[in-house]
Formats: sequence, structure tokens, C-alpha cells
Amino acid sequence: MNLSKLFEAQAELDKRIVKEKGLEGQDLLPKKILALQVELGELANEWRGFKFWSEDQRPRISKTEYIKGVGLVTTNPLLEEYVDCLHFILSIGNEYGYKNEPTLAIVPDNVLDQLNDLFKIVAYMDNLYKDMGYGCGVHDFYDDLLGNFMNLGKLLGFTCEQIEQAYFEKNKINHGRQENGY
Repeated sequence: MNLSKLFEAQAELDKRIVKEKGLEGQDLLPKKILALQVELGELANEWRGFKFWSEDQRPRISKTEYIKGVGLVTTNPLLEEYVDCLHFILSIGNEYGYKNEPTLAIVPDNVLDQLNDLFKIVAYMDNLYKDMGYGCGVHDFYDDLLGNFMNLGKLLGFTCEQIEQAYFEKNKINHGRQENGY
């Protein structure tokens, strides 16, 4: 996966949103962190593996719906939510000036533990930001976030090619949303 290309595409989308929504000079990082937490929750919901009370714990990997003017479209809701998270992760990385490939440390080997770790990392990054601003080792925590998130993609069974393709498809949709006053 070409992360540099993804970071650049995200920076372009973020600049467009800031300009078109009149957000110049505003600190959007706390909102991006909260948005990432929400998207991680939506991803977990599509994964369903934590729902011990449910007989249906299978991930939602296929959904067919009718879209006016297009017809029947089949999507992968789990991959879509993963990519929604990726948009905010890249956006946060751009805010921090992150330009590296993530360090892939020893990470959990199951989705439940990986999701829980990601929630902890994001919450800690939020606290670190509130207490210290952009400094104080934030790159290390971001590196953990990105590396753990990439591991989650593998655990969910996604290839780098699937993730990159889905990212650019959603990026195109997000640009279209800006054109249509989303």
C-alpha cells in the first residue's frame, strides 16, 4: 500500500473541506479524534464479534441495495467502515506532520483485542493532545495507532490492494459530497 499517496489524497480532501466550509484557523484535531472514535465504534458494530448476547456475530461483509440511477449495488460494510476510520487516521497524521511508514510492533492476534487497543491509543492521544499540544511524543502514539490499525485490516482479512482501492473510492465520494453541499 502506498501510504504517501493516501496521505496526499487525504491532505487534498482536508484542504478542500477547510476552504469550502470556512474553517481556516480552527483547531479541528479534537473533532477528528472524536470522529475517529465514532468510526471505530461503527467498524466494531459491523464486525459484530463482541456481541456475546447475539446469535449472529458474523461480520457484515456484503450488503446489496438499490441506488437510484445506478441500480443494484453490492458493498462490503465492514470494509467501508474500515476505510472511514482510515480517512480520519490519515487526516490526524497530516495534522501531526507524520510522514513515516508505521512500525509494526507486537500487536494482538485477534480483532477484539486489536479494537480495544485502538480505542485506548486514540483516547490516550486525545488526552496527550489536551495536556501537551502537538509535542510530547505524539508521533510515537500516532505510529502505534497507524501500525495497529494496519494490523486490524489484516486481521479482518483485507488486502492492502482492497484497502487502497476502497479508500480512493470513498475519497471520490467525499469530494462529490463537497460538490453537493454535504
